[in-house]
Amino acid sequence: MEASRAYAEANGLEFAEGGELEDIGVSAFKGANVREGALGQFLEAVRSRRVQPGSYLIVESLDRLSREQVLAAQSLFLSIIQAGINLVTLADNRVYRAGKTDLGDLIMSLVIMSRAHEESQTKSLRLSAAWKNKRVAAAALKPMTKWCPA
Repeated sequence: MEASRAYAEANGLEFAEGGELEDIGVSAFKGANVREGALGQFLEAVRSRRVQPGSYLIVESLDRLSREQVLAAQSLFLSIIQAGINLVTLADNRVYRAGKTDLGDLIMSLVIMSRAHEESQTKSLRLSAAWKNKRVAAAALKPMTKWCPA
């Protein structure tokens, strides 16, 4: 939040106090942040014009928007830009401007979104394999978690 406030102040933007969005623990890998989370609420506010075109959405990085497959992530990214919302990524200090995003910005966004999906997919596969190994190796011998059967 501090970095977002600092960006807004440095760029002469009005920071929407109380408009902060957090999707802590909501998965961007499968799009739950859009379907069930605060990002989905923001997108609905954009569609209903409660958030006006020309407004800014400030995020840490594009992977905060989506970690879905690149086409789904790109669709989300473009829907925000095409709705007239300027998208700022603090990690690389990029501004994807509504109506003014150039080819280099689009290519960079695709690379970032693809990397984010690949990282999440790798983590998901590793975690699934670890749990499978844990079930096979130990399930019959000892508890796998601290939770008892209900």
